Amino acid sequence: MAENVELSVDADSYFRTLGGKDYPQALVDGYPRIANTIVELREERAKLTQYFDSLLNDTRGGRQGFPFSVLMELQNLRDLMLGNVFGPEDGAHWV
Repeated sequence: MAENVELSVDADSYFRTLGGKDYPQALVDGYPRIANTIVELREERAKLTQYFDSLLNDTRGGRQGFPFSVLMELQNLRDLMLGNVFGPEDGAHWV
């Protein structure tokens, strides 16, 4: 499902810093608008968290969903960019 949007230079540069195995090729190819938005929000943790949540959780019902490869890349990006969402900042305590 190609969109009529191109991946921004900023987004491509950012994703290339993640390393070869983490580059979200399926996301970039199929959903460049989403890839651009993720990079635009990277410095705003709360907004980025909310955006990932809106992509990964169907709160409206009846959504088609992403191809599996895109879903896995989105989850990987979430983990890379936001860290463990169940870490110390969410109430867990390290001993």
